[in-house]
Amino acid sequence: MTDLLQLAADRLQLFLSPAGQSYATLPSGAATPIFSEDFFTYLVALGDSQQIDTPFGTPLANLLRKLDAQAHGSNRIQPVSLRSFQQDPQTLLIDLQENLDAVELTRKGWSLTNNFDTPFLRPTQNIPLPAPEPPQHDLTTYLTGLFDIAVEPAQQLSNWLAQAFMPDARPPILVITGEARDEAASKLRMLLDPVPQPLFPFPATINQLGQLALTNRVLAFAAYNKLTETRKASLNRLRKGMPVRLKETNQRRPQIFTNIARPIIVAAESSEQISNHQLTVEINQANQGDHPKLLGALLNLVAEAFEKPKQSPIETNWKSILPESQETVPQADPPGP
Repeated sequence: MTDLLQLAADRLQLFLSPAGQSYATLPSGAATPIFSEDFFTYLVALGDSQQIDTPFGTPLANLLRKLDAQAHGSNRIQPVSLRSFQQDPQTLLIDLQENLDAVELTRKGWSLTNNFDTPFLRPTQNIPLPAPEPPQHDLTTYLTGLFDIAVEPAQQLSNWLAQAFMPDARPPILVITGEARDEAASKLRMLLDPVPQPLFPFPATINQLGQLALTNRVLAFAAYNKLTETRKASLNRLRKGMPVRLKETNQRRPQIFTNIARPIIVAAESSEQISNHQLTVEINQANQGDHPKLLGALLNLVAEAFEKPKQSPIETNWKSILPESQETVPQADPPGP
């Protein structure tokens, strides 16, 4: 165990998230919780590469606790982000996941860059974003052709996507209706946060909703029936930000909660009121889109907002384009074990 502990400590950057969870930055650039299945998989591969047996049971727990102690002792605290990280008010990094590449976006525009300093969480089910390409049109024009919709709803979708791209975004809940609702919701979600299963069924509990939020930058759901008031309240809590228990394999640690807000898309059979902060768009056709160019057009829009925040349709500090109301959402107890 001592050999594997030393080998791991030499190869990894250990740190804490602001919530107090211990992380290791792997050679791949992924930030991984020390008490997680992904990190255990890394340890097994590391041990096998050096012909060192990976411990199990109590010896493994002791090894993880020692690495956890080193992370706490490092006094290094870094935020861990999914897909995008805002370094300062006018700089944004978007994780491409390939060769440690990222897109750096400022008021001057965007460019590809090597990212070695910002830890990004990279769950195994996440698909890398494609390298963006310079677009031939603005995002609104692309969306009118992609979904065969008018300029006004395309502009609303453009604004929503730009907001949703930002870390800790709290845009309105996006409700897609119409004959192509499922396909359109999938395309919009994949533009921001590609995963093999773009649309989820609604989770049974708010705990399960929170666990989805830990590993998904954007959440998209298919609603085949009218939503219950409980589910509406859960979606509103997640839109605004709610405490989520960090899932760790070491049950001896105290429970760690972090506050998470996520952009939400709902593909609904008919228009219904889910939130006072809601954008509803009817889409009856979804055509093939050029993801790299769409992404480039989206980045141009965000850069434009950096350049002229007061004149941009996206508000300063990336608040919702819809005015905040005195909406009250039923509050539940923090999720339990």
